Amino acid sequence: MGALRDLGMSDLTERAYLALLQGGPPHREKLAARLGIDVTAVDDALDELAGLGLVEPDGDRWVPLPPRLTLEVLAEQHLRAAAAARQGSEALGRLWAEQSPLPDYLEVLTTTDSTVAAQEKLHREVRTQVMALSVGPVGDGAPQLAQAPGSAEAMHRGVTYRVVYSTHILRQPTAMALVQQAISAGESARVFPNVPCNLIIADSRWAVLTAPMPGAERLHGLVILGGGFLDAMIGVFESFWALGVPISAIPLDGAPDGGPSESNRHLLTLLGAGLTDESIARELGVSERTVTRRIAALQKSLGARSRFQLGVQAARRGWL
Repeated sequence: MGALRDLGMSDLTERAYLALLQGGPPHREKLAARLGIDVTAVDDALDELAGLGLVEPDGDRWVPLPPRLTLEVLAEQHLRAAAAARQGSEALGRLWAEQSPLPDYLEVLTTTDSTVAAQEKLHREVRTQVMALSVGPVGDGAPQLAQAPGSAEAMHRGVTYRVVYSTHILRQPTAMALVQQAISAGESARVFPNVPCNLIIADSRWAVLTAPMPGAERLHGLVILGGGFLDAMIGVFESFWALGVPISAIPLDGAPDGGPSESNRHLLTLLGAGLTDESIARELGVSERTVTRRIAALQKSLGARSRFQLGVQAARRGWL
């Protein structure tokens, strides 16, 4: 049922009250046996119910009382407490604004837990759209890219996601598999060389900007609640989005009929992202000469006289 649990009562307390309502044994020893617990635990539950006015003793018996009036009083107490909490929040918020050197639309997060919690809150509360920049894993000791907690549920609710990833992810098979999974769920993804930061913007209303830090608290964050800073972050995202190269959902069992191999699709994505032949060779683990030869072969197959035309033709065919 959960009605009493929602008001802060324990599961055992609710079970004891329901057992008495449903004609359960009114004696504490028999009630304990029915609930499969010891008598001491039943005594604690009955004391809690008696304190709420939901049961009363009658000799060695316990009699349930009507719950409506008692629970309405309890609900009113919760409403007053919530109102007091809101008033306290406003008063303390004003005091914080007066004492803090930061404006009230900025909040600094100095621990990993608080930064991750802010990101999770954003994905839980977003209503229509998310715009994000993702640096991705960098270096051998970097943590692996993971799907943001709550993002899959948000997309299931109909929230649209646009994400620009740094090209670092293209050489991380595990990271790319997660990106492909997100794309299959509805995410629109692009890549661009050297994305500078991790940024998540929700509904153009607020954002969380994060940065790696040395030491135990590896993440710090900045929550931006409107104002010119938020407008600037939206502009930064849109600039990277306009310059980024789309990542298509690549079937796990190979390339589609008439399309490029997965390795050539990877090459085209790197090329479209603006990487030099030397950088592409490093990303793919092949020689620069091999990269040049493969690009020339792709140009020939598509009748492209330049690399720019190659990118246009590949995009038109849905290869990117």
